[in-house]
Amino acid sequence: MIRSIDRQIIKGTAQRLIRNNRIKRETGLYPLSNLFLFITMRCNAKCDHCFCWQDLNVGISEMSVEQLDRVAETVPPFNILILTGGEPTLRRDLLDVMACFAKRRKVDVVRINTNALCPDKLVKMTEEFKAEFPDVGIDFQISLDGLKETHDGIRGVPGNFDKVIESLQRLWPLQQKYPATAVNVLTIITALNYKQLYELNEYLRTHVSPDIYQGFEIVRDVNRTAWNILPEIREDDVSPKNMDLPPVEDFPRIIADLERINSHSPWHADAYRLHTIATLKMIETGKPQYPCVTAGSAVGVIYSNGDVAHCEFTKPFANLEQFGFDFEALWQSDAAWERRSQIRCCHCTHGSFHGKAVEYSWRGIAGMLKQSL
Repeated sequence: MIRSIDRQIIKGTAQRLIRNNRIKRETGLYPLSNLFLFITMRCNAKCDHCFCWQDLNVGISEMSVEQLDRVAETVPPFNILILTGGEPTLRRDLLDVMACFAKRRKVDVVRINTNALCPDKLVKMTEEFKAEFPDVGIDFQISLDGLKETHDGIRGVPGNFDKVIESLQRLWPLQQKYPATAVNVLTIITALNYKQLYELNEYLRTHVSPDIYQGFEIVRDVNRTAWNILPEIREDDVSPKNMDLPPVEDFPRIIADLERINSHSPWHADAYRLHTIATLKMIETGKPQYPCVTAGSAVGVIYSNGDVAHCEFTKPFANLEQFGFDFEALWQSDAAWERRSQIRCCHCTHGSFHGKAVEYSWRGIAGMLKQSL
């Protein structure tokens, strides 16, 4: 029997797909759903699997709150603002940035991707944000890549694992205190941690909550997990400095562990888990699994200096300053449409785009239904 939460997820996903397909037929684009905003390229970790490590802590400029307020004023209403970097909590004006979008009700949820090295700051941020914007969601996606020794080794920060667990334990009760608050974990699967996936999930279920949600992503590398990107638009520096993929012969083990973890998940209909399993097949065969229909349409990327790209594997095509920080003008510009024409044949394992594509596919919805049975 399908649980009620899975039924709601599948129904909602199908309804959004019908609506989004109608809008695309009328306008040529899916409505904007997720917007990635790299608000800083400063970071206090040294992650081996970071795909943008060459841009960290080298002085790349950051848009001001005033400039970001203009972006928020001109962006169409959308679902999730993903604040990333670098480490977002290193910006002292992070709450001001969040407020730019929340005060106009331009966004349903603000998500912070964080290494959780500053538990006090995360708790204080939640309290202050929800006090001012009780109806806008706040969602923490906390990085955790293995048990203590593995995680701290990958992140290059002794004690990082303990900080993550402290952050999770302190943030978790706030979900009950404040509506529209969520705390999740994201694990990057690599050659160093793939044998710990189930054990790590069991640790989280025991030490944080049996209802913790843990998502998974295969380590990104433009050289090995992306195909058919035109050389002139390919972002060649998007590669980890010191990390490798799990061996292909162990992919069945990874899939089995992901399915076991999904059986304990608070919901079983999980598009992102389907994406993760599909990317293993893509790495094994080089063949696309779900066509990328969301990059430059339902999903976009803004870098800290105002550069805009349709995805992180392709080069920026414009800068917001050229358009007076008017996002909609840039998004509908000739340069944006030209770049969309150049990314129709590429495919990759990037969860922010391929993962979203699962939700924009009837095959994906059928897979979600199968998961829930």
